Amino acid sequence: MITCQAAPPTVLPPTIIAPVTAVISSTVVTPTTDTRAPTLAPTPAPTLAPPPAGTAAPAITEKPAAVLPTKPSPTLPPTPTPDNLPQIIGASYEGRPIYSYRFGSGPIPIVFVGGIHGGYEWNTILLAYQAMDYFTAQPSRIPANVTIFIIPVANPDGLFAVTQKEGDFAVTDLAEDTFPGRFNGRNVDLNRNWDCQWSATAVWRNQPVSGGSQPFSEPESRALRHFFLEKRPALVLFWHSAANGVFAAGCPETDGLSRQLATIFGSASGYPVYERFAYYPVTGDAGDWLSTQGIPSISIELKTHEALDWEENLAGMLALLAHYNKQLQ
Repeated sequence: MITCQAAPPTVLPPTIIAPVTAVISSTVVTPTTDTRAPTLAPTPAPTLAPPPAGTAAPAITEKPAAVLPTKPSPTLPPTPTPDNLPQIIGASYEGRPIYSYRFGSGPIPIVFVGGIHGGYEWNTILLAYQAMDYFTAQPSRIPANVTIFIIPVANPDGLFAVTQKEGDFAVTDLAEDTFPGRFNGRNVDLNRNWDCQWSATAVWRNQPVSGGSQPFSEPESRALRHFFLEKRPALVLFWHSAANGVFAAGCPETDGLSRQLATIFGSASGYPVYERFAYYPVTGDAGDWLSTQGIPSISIELKTHEALDWEENLAGMLALLAHYNKQLQ
């Protein structure tokens, strides 16, 4: 089993939402320690100093993304995508397709996203595939007024970097070092590339990482943005690992509806619920940007980098579905 641990936080832990009955643990979330020194170009300093005011981000040579082939049908209307079959919503920097899978056909869309940090957070991808298997086998658990979209791999370049696979994979496919899988093919952290307090030089723990040359500079982020704005989901849920909690989105203040949905998920799953992620500064976060578009979002941080926390996440997903089902009654 691959272990990837995170360095202890250097700031105060986030404020827990109160009250959340029978959910909030008194235990302070302490990320585990990752002793590997990541290889970045250029090699980062141990601590991040903000760049001088007015300093331009380093120029990045754009490599054109691969164009996915399409079959024109000038005389036939488009055919709706059948349930459970993949829809290509975009392509990665290195040209790999990004898939969305649909379950149900109700008017309220909700979206679950795994693997925005690719192969580094590989357990979020396997969790997304397990959720797909569950809703394929149990379609009756989806209320009639809900459609679920699952994007299991939001960063296919990062997954390929550590598995040499596209899509589903086995744990035995993982490389010993999964750190390179955190980024896309241009070494950009895709969860620092969104237009909420964006910075070209972003932070992951105490390491500087690239937020891209500008917001939405990466094709993966643009594909997801287009998908979200087209669907206008009632909720976008991102799976991450590993800080053990449910985190509400907001830019800059916590979004009220995101907080409500985080509490519903946390109360059912047993995860601690937090108003925001505050272990270190996060800029250009996808969920936070969604809140500026009127789309609530929550991030589920799994307990470790290996476990899927299936029972906890199933309970949370079913609680959210029950919440939307009440609107039918």
